[in-house]
Amino acid sequence: MVTTAQVVFGAYLLGVLLVGVYASRFTEHTPTDFYVANRSVGTVVLALTLAATVLSAFTVFGIGADTSTAGLGTFSFLAIAAVFYTLFFSTVGVALAGIGRERGILTPSEYIRERYDSPLAGTLYLGVTGVFMIALIAGQLIGGGVALEVLLDIPFRPAVLLMAVFMLVYIHIAGYRGVIWSDAIQSTVLFGVLAAVVGYVVFSLDSTTIATDAAAETERLFDIVGPADVWSPLFVITIAIAFAFGVPGYPHNIQRYFSASDPDVMRKSGFLFAVVAIPIYLFGALLGVWSVGIIPEPENVDYVIPLVVQELLNPVVFGVVMAGAIAAIMSTADSVALTMSSMLSRDVYREFVDPEASERRQVRVTQALLVALIALAVGLALVQPAGIFDLVAFAVVGFATTSAPVFLGVYWERGTATGAAASLVAGPGLTSCCFWRSSQGR
Repeated sequence: MVTTAQVVFGAYLLGVLLVGVYASRFTEHTPTDFYVANRSVGTVVLALTLAATVLSAFTVFGIGADTSTAGLGTFSFLAIAAVFYTLFFSTVGVALAGIGRERGILTPSEYIRERYDSPLAGTLYLGVTGVFMIALIAGQLIGGGVALEVLLDIPFRPAVLLMAVFMLVYIHIAGYRGVIWSDAIQSTVLFGVLAAVVGYVVFSLDSTTIATDAAAETERLFDIVGPADVWSPLFVITIAIAFAFGVPGYPHNIQRYFSASDPDVMRKSGFLFAVVAIPIYLFGALLGVWSVGIIPEPENVDYVIPLVVQELLNPVVFGVVMAGAIAAIMSTADSVALTMSSMLSRDVYREFVDPEASERRQVRVTQALLVALIALAVGLALVQPAGIFDLVAFAVVGFATTSAPVFLGVYWERGTATGAAASLVAGPGLTSCCFWRSSQGR
């Protein structure tokens, strides 16, 4: 039997796919257009695509799980981190937008190569971040597949394949323009649905009673430090700073800086990002702590927000929430896939295989690489060499260790290719060793 939620979920994905088809009418088969939409992205769309890429599935699944067990302190960390992201977007992002436009740079690895005048440094950046990007795509696909299996009764393997094919189609036909237009819709839907559910609890239900029941179920749930004494001020600031260096340094975020129509647009979109992201974090945190008073003992704490929606509202809203959650997963995965295939085509194929390749040929190579990369990620997702948390944590921490050559390269004129290469070997190498040792110790 096909449920109402499944129908709504399918209709939503079809709608987003049609947006990609429409975007393809405006897509030119040149690297500048296929990779960064001819550097024509305006303030609102750029802010929304940054939000969709940063928020990911954590907004619907992770925040609820954290706040329902560790308290509202999770929101304090996320809000401070979002402010730090904005500062990076409005400084380093603005500088990179100007550099990209001035020098005709389209990809992060191309920036590294040009900045340090070193093909080796650019290739090393691509190779190192490529490992983390594949891990991130696989982790997102696993998370989405598990969520669809548990909450919508769609078997895991078909769910993973469905997401992969869906992403591949609209990236293949519309490139970056299709990605950012779908991101804009997904961020708007996520904001609207979470705000509507919070509003329903506040104005149509007795939110005070729900909060009282939650506080009685878990003491100090509404304290900033939390019931487990996790979110001390020092820990909040420390983890927020760590995320502040990692998230703005994502290769797929760096490529977004190059797509801004001008540096001032990048600055404005950086501030607008906070206006969108912080309320979404707040809505997710509130639903997470309220869930303790609505569903005290959920079967899986990762799904408390969708379960609260399923408990309180009709299947149509639940289907939209699930569509928004899976769309958030895909908005990260598709951005990563496009960025990696762009770097491989432009900075490996064009540089070392066919320096005379036409612009159309570069795009065709990118499209072929998209298929290969997503197929590899699907293979990893089906094999599941590690858990969702391990794969995503490995990727996020890894990206943070690759950001130094990017950020310092903008402002530190004495930075050298040798220093950049050493940084790209030492940081990610140590990270990989630590994660390997950790996995062996389990």
